[in-house]
Amino acid sequence: MSFVKFVMISGLTVGAVQLWKHHEHARYESAMLASADTSGFVEVLMPNGAQPDTVLILAARNCPSAAARRADDLARQLTAMGVPNVRSDQVSFTFDRRNQDQIDRLNRGAVVGKGEIPAVFINGMGKANPTTDEVVAEYRHLRSSL
Repeated sequence: MSFVKFVMISGLTVGAVQLWKHHEHARYESAMLASADTSGFVEVLMPNGAQPDTVLILAARNCPSAAARRADDLARQLTAMGVPNVRSDQVSFTFDRRNQDQIDRLNRGAVVGKGEIPAVFINGMGKANPTTDEVVAEYRHLRSSL
């Protein structure tokens, strides 16, 4: 009988921990979204090699998924509008583990990257699955503030 109680208590404990982690993650995402600018972009750590004033669009390449098609369409539309952009399917980051600002921006970028694809980064800002209008508005806003 005590073994059954142990298994039940262990199961409930594991479930409670998982529920708490989900709650904390959802709370972090809500706080992050509250810090978004008018186009819905949040401050992020830019991936290595990201070019200034160039939209970085992250999604799988040569993939028939709807997300990859959205990324391809976004790149085509931005190019047609004269907005420089790069399509990629991988990124890397370099950061100082002692720099809390970089850690915070890296974490916000991770949330963007885990969101709906494509993930879009430009001049220190990022958003999951933005519309073309949102990307253009962010691009123009960032260029005007330089």
